[in-house]
Parts: sequence; structure tokens; C-alpha cells
Amino acid sequence: MVFGATFWALCGLGALAAAAYGLFFVGRPPSLVGAAVKTAFMAALTAAFANAGAHPFLVAALAASAFGDLFLAYDKKWLVPLGILAFLAAQLVYFLIFMGLWFAAPDGNPVWPRYAAMALIVAASLGFLIWMAPKLGWMALGVVPYSIAITAMACMAMWLPWAGWPAMLGAVSFLVSDFVLAVELFRLPAEAPARRITAPVVWWSYAAAQALIVAGIVLARPVS
Repeated sequence: MVFGATFWALCGLGALAAAAYGLFFVGRPPSLVGAAVKTAFMAALTAAFANAGAHPFLVAALAASAFGDLFLAYDKKWLVPLGILAFLAAQLVYFLIFMGLWFAAPDGNPVWPRYAAMALIVAASLGFLIWMAPKLGWMALGVVPYSIAITAMACMAMWLPWAGWPAMLGAVSFLVSDFVLAVELFRLPAEAPARRITAPVVWWSYAAAQALIVAGIVLARPVS
């Protein structure tokens, strides 16, 4: 990958969009401008890494995330399955990227922290899914596969070369964001006061997750 001036300009634009959405639109009623700013975060990163010559898988994961942001930017129940599908695609591609990096530069030592992290991730995901199950209804058809995919992605991240440690943190941050988002979608009433806290947590942990995952992927690349 070649990180030229255009790449950094697009990354800066994405960072500004993420900050603007978090500071001015989170917790407010959905709007066209808010949706555009929200989507611009990952759309700009997609353009940046496409311009830098990144692997098509990484570009695909970023683009899928941008579509997921767009679909979930509106308070429309019928768009939620599309958002879940978009992020399901992103998680599966991230999983494949992490697996590819592991095969290209295996770095398993020490092993026990990786197994411990995986055990905690699986236990937390399974416990959360069981807790959410009574509220899911037919949406379980999308939520359960997505839960499996993001859990697998987070577990695979634990096997990255240690140079890719930001992606390990990013995977955990993604889990936190999605756990809280699921509580918003399926547990909290529309006017619940807790949304003043959950909405910022969802956005900032998500934005941090994407930035950390991308940074980890770049740092974990084998040097040729």
C-alpha cells in the first residue's frame, strides 16, 4: 500500500466525519444530513484505502461497513435487516483478512493469553445472545448469524501477529458497540433516558473499533 497525500486527506475527512457525527448528531432525531455525515466516515476510509492500493478484501470490508452505517442511520425497522446483512459481510471479510494474516506470519507465542481472550469473548457473546433471545422474534434469523460472525472475527483477531495488537482491541471494541446497539434496538424503549448514554457509547466504540482494526491490519502485514 502507498500512503500518499490523497490517502491522508481522505483519512482526515473520515476522522472529521466521525467526530462531527459523534458531537452533533448522536442522540438526535435521524436526518438526511446526519445520515450523510455518518456514512462519510467509512466511505472516506473506503476511498482512502482503495486509492492506496489496499487488498480488495479490506476495501470490501470498509465499503460494507459504510453501507451498514447508511442503513442504520434511520430509525426504520425495515432497514435494520439490511444493516445487519451489511455488517455481517464486513465481519466475515475481516475474519478472512485476519486468517490470511495469521497464515502469512504465524505468531502464536505466548498462546495462553490468546486462548483466555477467546474464551472470554465466546462466553460474553453466548451469554448476551441468550439474554437477548426472548426479544428478538423473527429478527433472530439475522441476529444469530451476525453474532456468530462477529464472535468468530473477534476470536480470529486474537491470533494476529502481536504487531497487529490494535486490531485485537478493535475487535473487542466492535463487540462492545454491537452489544450496546442490540440493547438499544431490542431492549430499551424509544424514550428511555438511558439512550443518552448508550447512543454515544455505540458510536464512539464503533468508530474506535474500525480505526483500530484497520491500523492493526496495516501493522500486521508481513514485510516483503
